[in-house]
Amino acid sequence: MWSAHLTSGIGDALALLVLVLLALQAAAVRASGADAVFGGGYRGMALVIPAVFAARLLATLLFGAVLLGPLSSLLAPGKGVLDRRWTMFGADALRALALIVAPMWVDWMPAKAFPLVLITVFVLGVAERFWTVAKDSAAPGLLPAPPPEGAAVRPLPDRQDALRRLWLRSTFMALPVAAIGLVVVTLISNALSSAFDWFHTHQAALGSYVAAGLFAAALSVVYFLELPDGGTSRPRSPLEGLRRPKGGSGAGDGKGRTGAVPLLVLAGAATAWAVASAVALAALHAADLGGGPISFGLQVFVLAGGTAAGIRLAPRTLPLLSRRRLLALAVGLAGLALLVAGLVTDATTGIVLMTVAGLSAGVAAQAGHVLLDQETEAAHRARMTEHLQAIVRIAIGLGALIAPVAAGFIGPHRVVAGDFVFDHGGAAFTLTLVGALLLPVAALVLGRTDDRQGVTLRRDLLDALGGGQPKEAPAGNGFFIALEGGDGSGKTTQVETLAEWIRAKGHEVVVTKEPGATPVGKRLRSILLDVSSSGLSHRSEALLYAADRAEHVDTVVRPALERGAIVISDRYIDSSVAYQGAGRDLSPTEIARISRWATAGLVPHLTVLLDIAPETARERFTEAPDRLESEPAEFHGKVRSGFLTLAAADPARYLVVDAAQEPEAVTTAVRHRLDEVLPLSEAEIQAREDARRAAEEEARRKAEEEAARKAEEERQERERQEQMARLRAEEEERKQRAEELERQQAEARRAEEARRRAEEARRIAEEERKRREAEERVREEEIARQRRLAEEEARLRAQAEERRQEKQRRAEEALQRAERSRNRGGSDPDGSDGDTAKLPQPDEPQDESGGDREDGGDGGSGTGAGGASASASGSGSVGGTAAESDAERTHVMPQAREPWSPGSGSGSGSSGSGSSGSGSASGTGRARQDEETTLLPRVSPDEPEHRDRTREIPQVDPEPGRGSRPRPEWAEETPLDDVPSLADELLGSGEEEDEPGGRRRRRGK
Repeated sequence: MWSAHLTSGIGDALALLVLVLLALQAAAVRASGADAVFGGGYRGMALVIPAVFAARLLATLLFGAVLLGPLSSLLAPGKGVLDRRWTMFGADALRALALIVAPMWVDWMPAKAFPLVLITVFVLGVAERFWTVAKDSAAPGLLPAPPPEGAAVRPLPDRQDALRRLWLRSTFMALPVAAIGLVVVTLISNALSSAFDWFHTHQAALGSYVAAGLFAAALSVVYFLELPDGGTSRPRSPLEGLRRPKGGSGAGDGKGRTGAVPLLVLAGAATAWAVASAVALAALHAADLGGGPISFGLQVFVLAGGTAAGIRLAPRTLPLLSRRRLLALAVGLAGLALLVAGLVTDATTGIVLMTVAGLSAGVAAQAGHVLLDQETEAAHRARMTEHLQAIVRIAIGLGALIAPVAAGFIGPHRVVAGDFVFDHGGAAFTLTLVGALLLPVAALVLGRTDDRQGVTLRRDLLDALGGGQPKEAPAGNGFFIALEGGDGSGKTTQVETLAEWIRAKGHEVVVTKEPGATPVGKRLRSILLDVSSSGLSHRSEALLYAADRAEHVDTVVRPALERGAIVISDRYIDSSVAYQGAGRDLSPTEIARISRWATAGLVPHLTVLLDIAPETARERFTEAPDRLESEPAEFHGKVRSGFLTLAAADPARYLVVDAAQEPEAVTTAVRHRLDEVLPLSEAEIQAREDARRAAEEEARRKAEEEAARKAEEERQERERQEQMARLRAEEEERKQRAEELERQQAEARRAEEARRRAEEARRIAEEERKRREAEERVREEEIARQRRLAEEEARLRAQAEERRQEKQRRAEEALQRAERSRNRGGSDPDGSDGDTAKLPQPDEPQDESGGDREDGGDGGSGTGAGGASASASGSGSVGGTAAESDAERTHVMPQAREPWSPGSGSGSGSSGSGSSGSGSASGTGRARQDEETTLLPRVSPDEPEHRDRTREIPQVDPEPGRGSRPRPEWAEETPLDDVPSLADELLGSGEEEDEPGGRRRRRGK
């Protein structure tokens, strides 16, 4: 996981540097057109840099602070929807693809290359947040398991804090490595540009591909990484701890033991802001000095790498100098170096000055962090560190955004005064301004936090830079603990309590003190602390303490350490350095050198500094004060500052505890530290072994119980499975029986349905047979009826034909008789010819009926037998029917009578002859009533209701029993229904037909 984090972090830092160069290249491409970025010119190019950093900061704040809760929920193991390993894999893959494409935007879309580069920066920032949250969630599960005995003997170390420090150091080292990598890659790209012109116009492209390769390497590591399901920790925002913590006795206001916390935080934030501003200005400053990506990478490397080196070298930098003064000097030196770097025009000199600024910033950062730890109780140091880091992150972000903007608005300036030419760009002026702003911060820190009041800085520097000192080293055997602090801090109480606690652990404990632990020391103590020795010179006092310490170490401390005992000393070298060096205004370096010489360089393994304000300590005095306790408060204040200065110079060896707390709280803090560093005694080793064996036995017992439980669960599971198998078999058998029963029932139903269908089919067949038989009978009856009708019709036609022939015969006989009669009688008395009948007159009603007209034919148009005229034939025919019976009588349709006029009687001869024939026939008809023709009543034209309508002919009722035959209910409609039957073919369809003249007649059947 650490290798993946380091590789991905270096790739992320390199990608950010490369994207700055690509953004500047995209802005330069558009600078020639009308749509230049941010207006073009120097200001436009300067504003490109804060735009890139703003896009990255936006992604970090959005997904690292605002949406951190939902993002953590998505990646929570067991509950989230995203797998942590695949999220890290996908984030690295996405960043690699984005960096492969990023150099091509300038060629593919020059007009949109700049916003696309900003989008790429934002996407990389989002992916980095996803990767970091997934990593922080999975990393705790990769920590080694605690020992079997656990905290039975000693408290377990805080591995989470160590893990956070590891991530912080890896992240901090990523930027200088990425910067030097950019320099190397750019050199290779320049070498390739001699053969390939594309690399000449795309100097940052190879760096982008290298960053993509680093992400590919990181994802390959993540792909083969096995992440446990548990181990998640609370997600942390980059701005967590922004509010200054409060708490602890003596530090309830959050300002620390001496009230220096705000100034220390200010110094750290100002230093980080200055370095971030210089890094943000590096690209512009390199361009102003005629450099390119190589100069840009070198400036970033010396600033970031110098800071890392300064942090590493700070503990060994002037160890005898007060850390507070060292902090102020480091801040001031960093500001001065940046100020001068902005003024020089030589690139090499600027690189050297920036290196000095980076180293000074690193020393200032380490010194400020150590002083913050010294000002804060151990229980609150983690929160104070989070507060410092949050403030530093904000300062870095502001520096990266504000410095390039200021450079853009300042712009380049050229001042010529004789031979003096001052020609600098906006980046150089801004760099000078940043360095100048650090100088008052350094002066404020030195003036407000100086712990060497009254001692000149020059003297301290000379002492710190003076000759070497004896080599210091703790003893190889045993463990040496020294308790230091001002008078009244409670050292004696803590020595006794710790001695009892350590003895209880099984150690041999030797309790001693300075001065007076030896016979010689007791005599020296009486001299040093006796009030009557007030005239003792400061140097004599220091040498007497050194003499006592030499005797004490040779006769008490070293022999005990060689036996492996735990030595607890009430005061040691630090008391001489604080009392005689800081309190007496002697050189602390010289006092320390004398004491180191006297003890042959023996230093304690742990020095516990019980820090307390002199006013509070004086209230604890219960006896008459000795010579040193009688010193004024100013003296004790200097002593306290001297102790804190020593603790700040070597924080790993010192434990500073607030002695104003209750003694139990002080003891707890010291015990907690001793649990971490105190060697194990034989009893503790045996107890640890016993605890390990007990833990292993317990683990074995639990394993056996777990195995037995699992075996029991497996047995129960097998029984359950067998029971389930039996139940499933029974259920299957039941289902089979049910299915068989259902199948039998279905077969029975199908058989019953088949039987019912067969019976229904038989019934339908029987009904169909009966229907067909009935139809056959009906058809046969219909055929017989039609046959009878046809026979009756034939008989009637034969009878009609016989009557017609008889009538014709009679007519012929009547004609013959009439002819004979005419031949016998001659002409009629009215002078007309005898063979011409008289036409009836209109006013004679008896003449209204005409002669019998067969079939309604015209009487005047035909001729009779024997060559007679049609009229005569008609008359003879009608007259010959006088003796006919009523069955042979033919009814003539009444005809409308036309009004008579004088000229109506004229006509052709044939017409007149016809009229006479009609009249003769009428006369004959009146003689024989059975052959008369009934006349329709005359229609009077004077009646209006009859003027426009025709009298209806009376309808003849149909013959009974001759109606249409209804269709039987069982009969089905078939296409043969419209086919004429045999009766229709023999008797006609009975439908009306049109006749000539527009009349209609009904066809009889």
